[in-house]
Amino acid sequence: MTEMKITEQAKLTALENGADMVGVLEVKNLPEHSERIERMLPGARSVLVIAAKHSLASLRSGANELAQFDTIHTYNESAKASHAAARFLESQGFFSAGVPAFIPLDMNDPGKGMRGEICWRRAGVRAGLGTYGETGTLVTKEYGQAVRLSGVVTTAVLSPDSPLKEDVCDHCMRCIEACPVNALSGQGKINKKLCGDHIFQFGFRYFQNIVKGLVDKPSEELVEIVKGSGLRQLWQTFMTGNYYYCFKCQSQCPASHLPVKK
Repeated sequence: MTEMKITEQAKLTALENGADMVGVLEVKNLPEHSERIERMLPGARSVLVIAAKHSLASLRSGANELAQFDTIHTYNESAKASHAAARFLESQGFFSAGVPAFIPLDMNDPGKGMRGEICWRRAGVRAGLGTYGETGTLVTKEYGQAVRLSGVVTTAVLSPDSPLKEDVCDHCMRCIEACPVNALSGQGKINKKLCGDHIFQFGFRYFQNIVKGLVDKPSEELVEIVKGSGLRQLWQTFMTGNYYYCFKCQSQCPASHLPVKK
């Protein structure tokens, strides 16, 4: 296949498997993340940015559980699309890997598991899926901010998309006004402490405080456990349900070769 044909087929594969939008950019156009991408997949040349849309009815429901349930579904759709596109590219002889947005790969300081290896909002803007909104999120023409993102890194040289020339956000400021804790001030400025305390009120910090409460007379070892990355790793395990931390036997198996292009 030609470069253009492979690109078109990779996008189509993603769209047929849960994606609602797909954009492509070159790794060199994400210089902020090029070192991390190289660590994830040595020799990576291109990135696919995949967006799956939310149900607006669920997001706007007065029952928060419906929004949570839809978020799980939307993340799953983007993940499914990423894996499908990666498998297609590998069938063409290119190393490729799906990368989720919601599972941080670095649980150590300073990110502490709250920041992914790739900023998919930035990648989405540069791949032409939309532009930045007042909250700093990606705003798309088709679905506004109601999308979840993931992607694929690949050694394939794909045909990149161009960033949009027009500003998709109309800067109505309704997103800023809607914030219940006044954490947003426009132009992408966010008080992350206020925001995090609200949206993650029953997240890792809550879990950490519970553990702290169990330690009446903390020894240095217990304090290190509570403050260290191990507890964050445990939290990530709870969230993903994946407790495997080593794949060397599988990755070194002589049968684990890149599929040969036919």
